[in-house]
Order: sequence, then C-alpha cells, then structure tokens
Amino acid sequence: MAKRKKSSDSAVSFLGDKIRAGQLLSSHLRKIAQEQTELIRDQDGDRLGTKAEALARLMWKMALGYTETDVKTGETVTRSPDRGMVALIWDRIEGRAPLSADLGSKKRTIADRVSEQSKARLNKLTVNDDSSD
Repeated sequence: MAKRKKSSDSAVSFLGDKIRAGQLLSSHLRKIAQEQTELIRDQDGDRLGTKAEALARLMWKMALGYTETDVKTGETVTRSPDRGMVALIWDRIEGRAPLSADLGSKKRTIADRVSEQSKARLNKLTVNDDSSD
C-alpha cells in the first residue's frame, strides 16, 4: 500500500513548484529581453535594439520627465519626473543602500519571542496574585 503524503510535504512541494515556475519565467524573460526587435531612435539615426535596451531607455525617459503631444486633443502634456523610477535606476546603478534602521538590529528568534511572552505571562500572574492579598 502506498504511503500518504503529509500535508507539510505537499506544502513543500507547492513551494518548490512555485520557485521552479518563477525561475522558468525569469529565464524566458531574459531570452526575450535579448531579442533585437525594437526600433530605437537616437542621434545616430534609427536602428534595431534589444527589448532590454528599449525598456532601459523608457525607464530613463520616465525618470527624467518628458513632454508629449496628446493624440486625441493635440495638446502638449508635460510629464514630471517619476520618483519611483529614479529610485529604481539609482538602486540598479549604485546598488541598494541598506536601511539605517536595520544596520545594528537583528531579528528576534522564535525562542526569544516565546521566552519574552512567557515572562510577560508569569509577571501578569504574580501581579494578579499580589492584588488579591
């Protein structure tokens, strides 16, 4: 008779499948990013470039702000610089800076949290016992 899988085994299996699916998606995205299908207009004239280059140029355009003409109304619309895109580009170029709050702190372990919680409960019991005298 075949053994039944434990629920923890199926959770681990699901997590493994999710990780593999994410890796597979990332590999396909990398392959597609290298395809030379995008028209890039620069000072040297028009040329074909990779999707990754086109995306990087679009990110810079959004980070710096730009002016465009609305096709429907014909009005000129000015887009202000996107702070999120500036931060993303900066992180990619310079590397992500550590948060100042996380520099000296360590995450408490489960044992520490259980110990603190037990101390708090014991203290609460002794305080309640003292008030009954």
